[in-house]
Amino acid sequence: MAHIFTYGSLMFEAVWSKLVLGQYTRAPALLEGYARRCVKHEEYPVVFEANESVNGILYYDVEPYDVAQLDAFEGEYYERKTILLNNCIDAHVYVLKKEYFEIIDDKPWDQEAFAKEGIKRFCETYKGFMTSS
Repeated sequence: MAHIFTYGSLMFEAVWSKLVLGQYTRAPALLEGYARRCVKHEEYPVVFEANESVNGILYYDVEPYDVAQLDAFEGEYYERKTILLNNCIDAHVYVLKKEYFEIIDDKPWDQEAFAKEGIKRFCETYKGFMTSS
C-alpha cells in the first residue's frame, strides 16, 4: 500500500472515484519543494521541483491495484516519485518528467475555477479515463 499525494484533478471525488475501487482516508497536505502550474491548453496542472509549495490531498494506504490504475491514468508524461510530506510521511506524487517541460504554462493552476467549470470539461474529454474500466 502507498500514500498518494494529489494536487490537481485527483483531489476531486468526481475524478478520483472514476479511477479507484477502494475507499480511502484522505486529508489536506502540503508538498514542499515543488511548484504547480497549468498545462498549456488543458484543464489540469502538473508539478515539478521548485522552491515553492503545493496544497493538495493525501490519500492513505492506497491498494496496489488502485495505484496501478492511477499510474495508467497519469500516463507517460509523469513519474511517480516518493517524497517526504510534513517531514514524516513517505508518499507518492506524480511529477512531470523533464522531457515534457514544454507543456508547462506559466500560469498558476486555479483550483476554484477548476471546481466551478473545468472539472465538467475535464471529465467529459480527458483521454486518461479510457485506461480504466
